[in-house]
Amino acid sequence: MSSTKREASPLAATDSAGHETPSKRARLDDHSTPTAASSAAARAPGSAPPAAQGAAPSTPGPAAAADKELKLDAGSTADARATDSPSAGKGKRGGRGGGGSGGRGGGKQDRRGSGRGGGRGGAGRGGGGRGRDGGAGDEDKGNGEGGADGDDKKDKLPKRKVAVLLGYNGIGYKGSQVNPGTETIEGEVFKAFAKAGAISEDNSTNPQKVSLARAARTDAGVHAALNVLALKLILSPPSKSPDTPLEAHLNAFLPPAIRVWSVLRVQGSFDPRRLCDQRQYEYTLPTHVLLGPKPSSPMGQMLARSRAEASATSSSSTSSAAAAAGEPGAIEKATSEFWAAQPAESGFADDVQAKKAWRISPEGMAQARELLNAYEGSHNFYNFTVGKDFRDRSCQRVMRKLELSEPFVVADTEYVSVTFIGQSFMLHQIRKMIGLFILALRSSTPASLVPETFGPSRIHIPKAPSLGLLLVAPHYIEYNRRVVEANDKLDSLVRAGRLTPDAAEEQRRAEIDPLKVDGMVQLVDEFKRDQVYKRMWEVEERDLTFSKWLNYLDQFVGADFEYLNPKGVIPPAATFTKGENPERTRRAAAAADAAAAAAEGALEGESDDEGVVGEDDG
Repeated sequence: MSSTKREASPLAATDSAGHETPSKRARLDDHSTPTAASSAAARAPGSAPPAAQGAAPSTPGPAAAADKELKLDAGSTADARATDSPSAGKGKRGGRGGGGSGGRGGGKQDRRGSGRGGGRGGAGRGGGGRGRDGGAGDEDKGNGEGGADGDDKKDKLPKRKVAVLLGYNGIGYKGSQVNPGTETIEGEVFKAFAKAGAISEDNSTNPQKVSLARAARTDAGVHAALNVLALKLILSPPSKSPDTPLEAHLNAFLPPAIRVWSVLRVQGSFDPRRLCDQRQYEYTLPTHVLLGPKPSSPMGQMLARSRAEASATSSSSTSSAAAAAGEPGAIEKATSEFWAAQPAESGFADDVQAKKAWRISPEGMAQARELLNAYEGSHNFYNFTVGKDFRDRSCQRVMRKLELSEPFVVADTEYVSVTFIGQSFMLHQIRKMIGLFILALRSSTPASLVPETFGPSRIHIPKAPSLGLLLVAPHYIEYNRRVVEANDKLDSLVRAGRLTPDAAEEQRRAEIDPLKVDGMVQLVDEFKRDQVYKRMWEVEERDLTFSKWLNYLDQFVGADFEYLNPKGVIPPAATFTKGENPERTRRAAAAADAAAAAAEGALEGESDDEGVVGEDDG
């Protein structure tokens, strides 16, 4: 008796004569009454084609669902959609079609079993438990969408949940995440997909209608060699030629600075952010920014005083640590030699031109690698973001690998790249890590400062320019493992004769791995060279972004940067309390170089309270 209740259709009840009557839920949900024809169709013993005839199962384990379906009594009142229930499908909403016993809104009423889709009347498109891809956890809808995603009631082309692998140059965009009224990467992509017919006209007004999500958000001006978006797309838009790959069709509607690499079918439960195991970023910077400030600048004078104090301390102490604190490093020696060769009256432009000819030494590279290594591991990075407290557990982040490339020369300027691999990153985290990296090296502050920044002392760490930051790729190690296991099970069912090859292929999903997509690695490398690095270097050559940023910092008068000292300690004068904004104080301070201050404001708005999103939403 309990079994009959569990399998009875939630859309209709039977009276004492055995005739179906509309349930209260049907009247409450869409005020519709199932017709006699639709009721009969829902009860028809033959409405659910058995798996042996090749119907696509609604679960990763289709054999179990098929066996259960075959055991249904022809005279039972059980709905044929029982094989598409969550308990059978193990997906979010089971199969898509349902029996359609509720007419136009049938599927929308039954949230337990056949999902939101439903049929248009009668047995519906997905009647008899055929809800395509339900077993794979896919939330796709076909011609009977029922308006659950904001569509109107007319027939729609089927949508499928996919992962879109894309790359972009962030110059000229106010970040990646869609933001109404603002030029963003996702906004550009969404409009292009709608023009290409991959998003219906009814869904083109709101990205939420196609469940748009992303692996990582990037700041204004930040680039991505590979980012991942998840959404529901029409995979065969009417305007696409049968011989044209979907990727090529979509790219025809996008600017050259944004490229779609691949469109992959994914499981319905796929969340590009939460299922991402780690993210890889790269930051490229000119090596000449590691040279110390001009001795006559406020920053140069502060560092000279700090070194004099350290030298006095070391001369009055016999400890080796104190002596080492006063010993100049490779970059400090190079800085002294560089400024000694420069005319005292040289201006900003002359200094920058001379810096471009400078090359970092192997000893300087070793000093840089030592400082980067101090970031690795699990630490409290609250000093490297904004709006967070030291006790906030979300500030604990894992840096799995940091690597410094060998120097390379572009247009007579030497560059290096820093690779970051971490579980996730907070707002501005990477740019602040690079900011401290540059400031510590050019001031010859020891690597022992880095662990100090993980403590409760709150200090001001400026963000490095967004120009050099590139999202290389998000990694989906665990998700790919699950996909491989699910595909192997499908192959086993095909070999056992319990699933047709066509049905297995429909439920098969792709790994999110550039190495598994033919030709993708080469395309991404070419894009990085032509659309990211080349434009990055052109902008730096034209605008002197890094030099202006540092010149502005060098003019600051105050105690904010007194943590840059030979001892690697944070003095109380350099700390501030939560709620204070040292950036505003710095902007209000008298700058010796007003032109540099104006240039800073014209860059990206290097204030820590800017309302843009960060590297990712962690």
